[in-house]
Amino acid sequence: MPTLFAVYNIKEKQMAEEFDKYLTNTKIPGIRGAPWCTAFNTWKIDKVLAPAVSEPEGELPSESPYMYVAKIEVSDLDAMVSFLGTDEGKAFVKSWSVYIDPGAIFTLGHEV
Repeated sequence: MPTLFAVYNIKEKQMAEEFDKYLTNTKIPGIRGAPWCTAFNTWKIDKVLAPAVSEPEGELPSESPYMYVAKIEVSDLDAMVSFLGTDEGKAFVKSWSVYIDPGAIFTLGHEV
């Protein structure tokens, strides 16, 4: 079963409360309700705790370089890609794009 990860920020930090409402009312139920989605979990990053390596370069950032991490388990990746190409899928992505920074990425990964 493919696992996708999304790492992203919202465009303007002052939209955080509005995005949280959108996330819980639209995005999470929209993706969780899709027939190709078996699990969807999102974490809001609260703060930077410590370096992830023993010899970090420079100072720790005062804020996390990202605001959210999402993990999406997909039963049928082809069905997901097909959905994103439909009018409904394009409208869903467009509604999300109002909030999401253009530097956001989706990655495909597997457990090691």
